[in-house]
Amino acid sequence: MIERDLYEQYRLNGGQLIKYRGYHAFYEKGDQYVIVPAAHVEQEELLELKQISDYLQYQKENRIASFVPTVAQELIGKINEESIILFKLPHFNNRHFFNEGQDLASFHKIGRFYPQPPQKATRLGQWKTLWENRLDQLEHWWAQKLPKIPANRFEKLFYETFPYYLGLSENAIQYIADCLWEDERNEVGTGTICLIKYQPQTGSDGVIFPTELIYDHPTRDIAEWIRSKYEAGAPLQEVIQFLNNYEQHLPLSSIGWRMLYGRLLFPLSYFETIEGYYSAPSENAKEWYERKFFNLINQTESYEHFLRTFYKNIGLPARSLQIPEIEWLQSVKN
Repeated sequence: MIERDLYEQYRLNGGQLIKYRGYHAFYEKGDQYVIVPAAHVEQEELLELKQISDYLQYQKENRIASFVPTVAQELIGKINEESIILFKLPHFNNRHFFNEGQDLASFHKIGRFYPQPPQKATRLGQWKTLWENRLDQLEHWWAQKLPKIPANRFEKLFYETFPYYLGLSENAIQYIADCLWEDERNEVGTGTICLIKYQPQTGSDGVIFPTELIYDHPTRDIAEWIRSKYEAGAPLQEVIQFLNNYEQHLPLSSIGWRMLYGRLLFPLSYFETIEGYYSAPSENAKEWYERKFFNLINQTESYEHFLRTFYKNIGLPARSLQIPEIEWLQSVKN
């Protein structure tokens, strides 16, 4: 029983369980608590995330949920024999994120001064290696499908589209590799506190779980915001305004723009959708990933156009800043 485990380990009664972002949650004495699974979090990384969240709270970042330790002062507890982390949500006035670019820049400014860059909770300088590993895994899955007749539309489309996305991924990996090679001032090595998957905050209460944090280059968050907006069909002007608002507070260097473009070039959503499909726990979940995959493939040509015209549309003089463009993209005419 969840209520029994909560009382034994946290001395909390649990009350009536509700849902919060898909997790079990409950109220007690005016505070809201959320139970987050922790099966794949290493203890060392968790301790680093605790230190990062403590730092952010000390810096008056009031959106961060707080770790609730067990009565034995452990960060990880057990509910129904499964490892969990209990968080208490903060009390704060939602700022409604009227200026997300400025808000993100301010968050990154705080994170840049974090005094002890983590060893585990980091992706700084690791994009190339992580992408290569992810690509190898997907190529292995694709090769397994070659001798077989595709089982459904999803597998048929995966089989047909993978060579294109393989090439696009290799372009992104090489683009980042060149950026690392030419980064004389080691700007790529200048990290900040980011989110694993930064999303536009429309409709969100803005609460950040420490387990959503990661130490990385700031363009990680910028690129994922842009990617989400593009896939949602947002107007280009919204992206331009976001970038302008961000740059007013934390300008990007030439290397920063290249890192941003390299991350947009990598087809992350393609990987996430296929990985999600093959690990889906139910048929309903598989159908959701199928729909997402079909929509993604239908956007291929328009996304090529977005990438080809990105620097021009945001008014960035790529040539004078010596920012390389992808030759084959420039030659494509949609």
